[in-house]
Amino acid sequence: MAGVEDVALHALGCLPRPASTALATSAIRLYNLPLELLKQELRADRSAPVLRALRDLDLRAESIVEVDAQHLFRLNGIDFDAQVHLPGIGRVDFLLNGFLIVEIDGYAFHSKRADMLRDRDRNNSSTVKGYAVLRYMPEHIWFNPEQVVSEIRAALASRG
Repeated sequence: MAGVEDVALHALGCLPRPASTALATSAIRLYNLPLELLKQELRADRSAPVLRALRDLDLRAESIVEVDAQHLFRLNGIDFDAQVHLPGIGRVDFLLNGFLIVEIDGYAFHSKRADMLRDRDRNNSSTVKGYAVLRYMPEHIWFNPEQVVSEIRAALASRG
């Protein structure tokens, strides 16, 4: 049986991004695996690609699909800030160019009526305060990333 550290190290070396970074982020967040411990294990010259993957880790991601969204944004040159607290709105998954909120609505945290009501209230507050909001399900990020990128670029272009 392999330990979490070994699994994370092997995943970083064997799996392509974003799968490798999603697994490493999960190991760090869920199992308290220290990032520095992974870096210490990767001192050899052949570890350069894995160290680059570690630099891409954004531990603010709260789900695997958020890691995948971060990867999609980076791949397409979309600057973002993650897990931003906005007064009167609360924490949003991503804020782009100071006005575009991008939310990823996974089933686990958006399946109850109370969750849907909270999200509608936040959406309405965002609009009243001048923010634009795009909401995506994991399937959008995973199976239709071109649509996500196209819509984000269109929204960003609308504000010049």
